[in-house]
Amino acid sequence: MALWDGTGFQEAGLARRLKAEARDRHVNPLAVGDEVEVETTGSTLQVVAVGPRRTFLERATGDPRGRTQIIAANASQCVIVSSIADLPFRAGLVDRWALLAHRGGLTPILCLNKIDRGTPEEAAAVAAEAAFPLEGVLVSAQTGAGIDQLGSLLQGHSTVLVGHSGVGKSSLLRRLVPGAEPATGALSAKSGKGKHTTSSARLYPLPDGGIVIDTPGVRSVNIGETEAEEVSNVFREIAEAPPCKFRPCTHRVEPGCSVLAGLESGSIPRPIYSRYRKLLEEVAVP
Repeated sequence: MALWDGTGFQEAGLARRLKAEARDRHVNPLAVGDEVEVETTGSTLQVVAVGPRRTFLERATGDPRGRTQIIAANASQCVIVSSIADLPFRAGLVDRWALLAHRGGLTPILCLNKIDRGTPEEAAAVAAEAAFPLEGVLVSAQTGAGIDQLGSLLQGHSTVLVGHSGVGKSSLLRRLVPGAEPATGALSAKSGKGKHTTSSARLYPLPDGGIVIDTPGVRSVNIGETEAEEVSNVFREIAEAPPCKFRPCTHRVEPGCSVLAGLESGSIPRPIYSRYRKLLEEVAVP
């Protein structure tokens, strides 16, 4: 494995006991972004301890023992990359990533890529639908539009890039980090989607400070057992609604429900409520 020491990368091995300690909770003992303690044996570095994780991004694996995969550690924000070429817009995948980010203490941000593939009006319409609960930025890795704004959002932070396969994360990274060489597939002339080429998470230092962790593209996100409150946290308007008259409240038919009142008054947009209900029905435990 490669360790970043603030100035460069060094190769290191992993102590066997760390693998054993991770087996009960995670399928991987280390994640990109972990802070580790190393020992030197001759000319070989070995990771012997992992520091506490201040934040984490993890997903369920379907493992029968309930173990999870740690995607990244100690990041402050999670940039969810989507694409105007992927229409209709897949709000569900964005919402799932946002839920995982909130769960692990990261701030989710939406990056809508490939705006050069549609008209400004189409890009604005997709952005309006996509970014309801999130801060958002419109970019084109092809033309460079919006890259400076995205770079400003990343400067000084540790950021995880996530998204659907083919949305252009690796191409964005080449714009953000001069000289970065993530493998990038050619666009399909029919779909406008890139081939999935990133096979493991990698860390890239940013020229103006901060780091970016690029992750493999996915087609689905398994978030595991989820409480209704976690789903509410994804949608600011739902989370910040006044307390309902009866608790717990499903926000469907109950009298005195502040969410339904907000929906009627217009303070909670109907598309937000629809996305909230859809995600709740898909993932929340009874």
